[in-house]
Amino acid sequence: MPMYAETMILGGIGKLMKIIVISSIIIIGFIRKEMMFMSEIIKVYKPKEMMEGAGVEVNRVFGYYQVPDFDPFLMLDYFESDSADESPGFPWHPHKGIETITYMLRGNIKHEDSLGHAGIIGAGDVQWMTSGKGIYHQEMPQSREGGYRGFQFWLNMPAHHKYDAPNYQELTRDKFPVIKQENAEVVLISGDYEGKSGPIAKTPLGVVMMHVKIMPGSELTLTRSEGKKGFIFVFDGSGVVGERGITNHYAYTLSEGEACFKAEDTELEFMFAEGVPIDEPIVWYGPMVMNSQAEIQKALQDLNDGTFI
Repeated sequence: MPMYAETMILGGIGKLMKIIVISSIIIIGFIRKEMMFMSEIIKVYKPKEMMEGAGVEVNRVFGYYQVPDFDPFLMLDYFESDSADESPGFPWHPHKGIETITYMLRGNIKHEDSLGHAGIIGAGDVQWMTSGKGIYHQEMPQSREGGYRGFQFWLNMPAHHKYDAPNYQELTRDKFPVIKQENAEVVLISGDYEGKSGPIAKTPLGVVMMHVKIMPGSELTLTRSEGKKGFIFVFDGSGVVGERGITNHYAYTLSEGEACFKAEDTELEFMFAEGVPIDEPIVWYGPMVMNSQAEIQKALQDLNDGTFI
């Protein structure tokens, strides 16, 4: 065979191999991309019963020791009582360096703070308080037939916002977009979903908070956004996400990607939340969360001296 013919054959084989390699890289990349964007359960969390306030039993879904898994969220308490008796509640106490979000499912809770705000929220309403440089407040569940049920989230504040002026927002259920899909419903508290925006914007932290309801045997897909940490807390029913089961009164951290939720033979309800991690050191003392021990000591001194607010 002439030398130039061998060269042409070898050149053709080389080009063919190059095409095969490039095609393989593209296919593998596509497969990896598809796999990467299927959200999965990272870890399961069982709430712990404890007493808070003046003697209110709450379920601590996560808190101090789990912050790295939930950042920028610091804590989630779930509280429920079927009793119509008056609750001892959460009388006057300070907060500093965090935001507290109270969301009611049943019953009423009264809020008062040192800024002069006062109000009562009921089922489907939200109190979103920014403590910033310091505030006093109290939250008192109101006695009523059927008791009460709800959540309180604690959201961290970046160091450069921990000395912001305190603020308070009270929003009734009619202020929240309700996105109804086939056999599913999403109440949007914060963030964006399906072209709608929640009334509370926490854009720098990319906070999304939703109350999700899925009818028995039905499915709903939600996006766990890239670059954030996120979780769900199931408070009614059971189902699956991906190929793993989820059940009542458990929390689940989720990886980034598309999370397909399916309800089993009962209605499935959960809170969905995510945000951009702050990734800063924290020093936590009761209802105050700062970045250094010196800041906490200063806050305690201010409380003692009567100069906290």
